[in-house]
Formats: sequence, C-alpha cells, structure tokens
Amino acid sequence: MSESARTGAADPGVVARAVEQITAPRLLEILRMVADVPAPSGASSPTRGIAVERWWTARHAAVPYQRDVSGTGCDVISAGEGGLAVLAHLDEISYLLRDRVRPGVWRVTPYCYHLAEKPSPARVIRFDPTGAFHVLCAGELVEQDGDHFLHHPAEVDLGPADRVVLASPVACDPESGLVTGSLDNAAGVAAALAAADVLAGLGLPFSCYLTDEEEGPAGSSSQTISRGAMRLLRTRPAAPMTVAVDIHGLAPAELDAVDFHRRPWGASLAEYSSGGRGSVAPPWLYHSVRELLTPLAADGVPVRANVGGYVPRSDDVVAMTYSNRVIILGYPGINRHFDRGLPTANIHDLVALARALVILGAATGSAPPRDGGAGDR
Repeated sequence: MSESARTGAADPGVVARAVEQITAPRLLEILRMVADVPAPSGASSPTRGIAVERWWTARHAAVPYQRDVSGTGCDVISAGEGGLAVLAHLDEISYLLRDRVRPGVWRVTPYCYHLAEKPSPARVIRFDPTGAFHVLCAGELVEQDGDHFLHHPAEVDLGPADRVVLASPVACDPESGLVTGSLDNAAGVAAALAAADVLAGLGLPFSCYLTDEEEGPAGSSSQTISRGAMRLLRTRPAAPMTVAVDIHGLAPAELDAVDFHRRPWGASLAEYSSGGRGSVAPPWLYHSVRELLTPLAADGVPVRANVGGYVPRSDDVVAMTYSNRVIILGYPGINRHFDRGLPTANIHDLVALARALVILGAATGSAPPRDGGAGDR
C-alpha cells in the first residue's frame, strides 16, 4: 500500500471523486442490470456476463472486458499492471434437475448450500448448444423431508441441462434504501463494478475478477468451494492486495441495535471468514486497511469492523492459497440464500462498499513496487 495508506490517510481528492460519482441511484441501476439476469453457478459468463460486458464496453472501450478467460468460465476487467484485485462472484445459487415426479414437479439437487426454510420463488433457465439462454418458466422450490422439489407449470416440459435458480426482481424502498432481490452476490458485483468504473476513470491499475462458481457444491473443507476462483487465479499474476467481496452477517447484538436492513450500517470489514475456517488477514494488513477506511465515515464512506458476526467463506479461501494479502470487505445482509425470506440489504451500504473499494484501489495502485521482503507490511 502507499505511504498515505500505511499512515491511515486517504487521498482527499479520491474520496471526493468516489462520493461524487458513486450514488445510490447509480448503484441501484447497476444492481438491477446484474441481479435481474439469471446466472446459474457454472454459467454466469454467458448470462450475466453478457449484460455486464455490454454495460462496461459502452463506458470504457479502452479497458477490455474479457468473458470466459482462458476457458475458466470467469470474467475479468483488468487495467494496467499491479494494483488492487477485487473478487466478486457473478453466479447465484442454483439447482440441478434430478428426476421427474409427475407433470409439474421435479425433484432437484442443490448446486449450492441450501438454506431456504420455506417455499421460494424460482425460475428455470434453458441453454442451447451455443450457450444462448432463455427463461423457460417460473416456479417455486420447496423442501420436504430432506428432499427438494421444483413446482412449475405442468404444461412445460423440463429436461437435463435445464437449471433452476431462486430469483426475485430487485426492489428498493427509496426512503429507507431497503433493497431486496437476488443479491448474493449481484450486490457485491454491482459495488465492484461501480468502483472499477471510477478507478478506470482515474487511470489507476486494477483487476476485477467475476467468478462463475463460488456457490456450487457446499464445501466440506475450505478449498472445495469457489472452484471458479481456483480456475481463474492460477492464470493471473499475483496482486499487491486482493479484496474478496460478498454478503456478510452481523452479530445478533448489532442486528438488534441498528436494524441494519432499514437503516444504513456501512461496508463490513472482516478479519476472517467462516469462524476462521476461511481466510484470515495478516494482522498488519488488516490493521492498515482498518486505519485507512474507518475514519472516513464523516466523508461519506462509512466502513465498520464486523466483530462477532458470521461472515461466510467465499472466494477469499481460494485467494489465500495464492497469496496471504487478502482482505474481506463486503456488505451486511440477511437471507442470503432465501433462508427465511427474500435476500435483503441496504443500497446505502452498497454505496459505502463501492466507495471504499475506490479508496483501497487508489491506495494500492499508487504504491511502490513490492520487494517481497518483510518490510512490505
């Protein structure tokens, strides 16, 4: 990180630009563009990736958007050499067809960590051999006696290779900023894209990695999830710092005290994920990032340390197998996998996250080259 970042001082000009350019209406526009397109795990590049590529190329033709990089299924935006790397998974939870029970009912296999405790809205996606897709029909996913069933219109014939995603269109309360929809991890992607938009305008180096299989099968150990990131990162040069962006849980006391999903809480900075089973930031790196970001609340960039909350594993666990310079920065939310209702966050927390990523990107992109020694802390 740059000397200013090491001493806990952010560039005032960068902060002002981030606050000016990243607003709630702008972030909501990007979120809708991403979240309202289905993206089954393992198939995010030909779905959401196409929408994001169209949006990005119209704004930054000189900074390429690369889909399905090196056959990994993941998408990359990269400007210059070095700089901050941001990981945000583009896929969403999905289910595989298992067997037909009767017309209008299929037994399905979770291609995700299933958490939904009640019937949830779903849609079926059909792909053709070229990778083109369309939404075949809407339905409802129900768990019963440990099995999972998709109920759909009986007149619609489903078949192998059709994918099921839990889905709800983005809705936002303009007064509170409360936002619902298919947020995990479209909300993190939207924040990463908003930050990349500003960093590209500043001419700073950065990389934005949009992975295609963070969800996938539930991990029995840290390295069995996030297979998309594993495929991608082995093809990429090491970054001075990697930030993994995803949805975070808060400690129960915080939820009770601030009612975060109706009043902004800020971006969430975590030292480790999954109770220590995921990544763990080096103490000096976590300290420097915290010192850089947490004083900026009065400037319009509220970032708070997430103490006592459960932060799920994400692409951070794979990133840590390539480098220990990994930071977990995300947004507070509930019902990430439609647990007890619709996934919920606050648009103002996503704005704070995007602005914080710009600050980190500027600090990292303006840093001198690393010497690889112990002094690089």
